[in-house]
Amino acid sequence: MTGLRAGCDLVDIARLSAAIDRRPALLARVFTDRELVDARRGGVAAGSEVERARLAARFAAKEATRKALGDLRLPFHAVEVRTTEDGAPVLYLHGEPAPLACSLSHDGGMAMAVVVGMVTDAAAAMDARVDTGRATDTEGSPPRPDPPPTEIRA
Repeated sequence: MTGLRAGCDLVDIARLSAAIDRRPALLARVFTDRELVDARRGGVAAGSEVERARLAARFAAKEATRKALGDLRLPFHAVEVRTTEDGAPVLYLHGEPAPLACSLSHDGGMAMAVVVGMVTDAAAAMDARVDTGRATDTEGSPPRPDPPPTEIRA
């Protein structure tokens, strides 16, 4: 679908931490090496509360990205959350900067992420044409949605 897309996700930090403790291989399966290093920046110890909160926020961002893109089968490593020098999260898809904005937060044992962006690629435009069953107008804009009904009947 073409247009503004958003995804959000909420993660229980203790639940993710317990899953990592039970299966340490989960770290490598879900997070890139760069994400693990970034979660431990500033001398944060592996397995600490701060590291786990940062990882939970990154996990939420991966899920929110998958939702925003409408592809829940997107591999975890295809989405990478990097932190800029000023602390802002930046999303990468398949190693390239993603045209998506991301916000992360964690507090009270929960971590969350919101991802927003415009989806305008050719594949999304094709999906919109197929979904509506109508062709785009002559300037390539997606068709306008049908107007809402003026009368609702039960």
